[in-house]
Amino acid sequence: MSALNLRRRPRILFVAPFGLRQKTTVWARILPLARYLAAQDCFVTLLIPPWDSPEDGGKRWGDNGVEVVNVSLLGGLPSITRRLLAEIDSQRPDIVHIIKPRAYAGIVQWILWQRRRWVTSAGPRLVLDVDDWERAWSSVGGYHLLMARFLEWQERWGFAHADAITAASGWLVHKAGELAPGTPSLYLPNGVTPPARQPYRSPFDVNRPPTVLWFTRFIEVEPAWMGAWWRALRSHRPEIHLLVAGAPLQKGRNGPFRMALGRNDDAITWLGYVPQPQLAEVYARSDCAIFPAAEIPLNQAKCSVRLATTLLEGVPVVASAVGEQARYGADGAAKLVAPDASPEAFALAVVNLLEKRKEQELQVGQARRWLLSRYDWSRLGEELLAFYGEMLKKG
Repeated sequence: MSALNLRRRPRILFVAPFGLRQKTTVWARILPLARYLAAQDCFVTLLIPPWDSPEDGGKRWGDNGVEVVNVSLLGGLPSITRRLLAEIDSQRPDIVHIIKPRAYAGIVQWILWQRRRWVTSAGPRLVLDVDDWERAWSSVGGYHLLMARFLEWQERWGFAHADAITAASGWLVHKAGELAPGTPSLYLPNGVTPPARQPYRSPFDVNRPPTVLWFTRFIEVEPAWMGAWWRALRSHRPEIHLLVAGAPLQKGRNGPFRMALGRNDDAITWLGYVPQPQLAEVYARSDCAIFPAAEIPLNQAKCSVRLATTLLEGVPVVASAVGEQARYGADGAAKLVAPDASPEAFALAVVNLLEKRKEQELQVGQARRWLLSRYDWSRLGEELLAFYGEMLKKG
């Protein structure tokens, strides 16, 4: 509570655009922050319209001091919006933190901002959290043209109508400065939780081929780029094996990658989506992981939880120095490759890392030190508390 230094416990209410079951943002980013705030003697509520997990509709539960409220989905958009607003009004929060300026969360932000026109009291302070550039996802998500334009409008309006902004990447902090000049912003990347155990990786076995792990949603680079990378890698290390982990955001989007890499190539194992409990096994099988990324807004804006987790799990990483990947991999935490590196140059970086066991060990140790010193959720939560405090002092 020292960061806020208020006379009473502040009430913080997060409004999510979707539920906890499928998408990453709420459970991997917002819940850790909310738990930290609750541990610092704040009243914290996470308000969810669980359209993507309808089984949660109408349910409430506690999560390490955080009240999680899933509103009922009956009645469609108008009824769901009324329930969200009724919950906010009943709680009378000091701060409403909007998670993404889109869908239900964006509608709530719009209504709360409009209320200031006709209500004497200014109401809660409105903070907007952004962890992606939503416009870049329109083509990936396959939205109808009208829906895509509505979401783009919500994003721009949301940036321009907030009392403060928290942003998961440096690129988004810069974008906030463009769209909302004068609005206070906080660089708030995705964090990590210190693991309860030491990471385990299988000792190097000369009797098995070296194995490279690629986490992907099949949007980070073009299929042709990956195909050229794979051919270059095989030219140096014909015996190498590739694990491809991840599911496409759109059905069939992985098809061109299968064609480019070799649909029937026995040196590739297509794992698909890997459930959380099975990730440790995948990490243990991997000699290194790759995170190639084209230098486009979609990659520059995001802050990859998967990259941070992979580094913390003790897997050596080769990554394009694009956006937050360059920050996560700084100071030797990962082997960073220039954003415009050719597939051949990226492949050579992988080969060099695989051949240098000592370098791998040094990288793993540095990655752990770097992540736990800069990206621990407790440090990030304290920075958010201080940000709240400065905003509330201004009234």
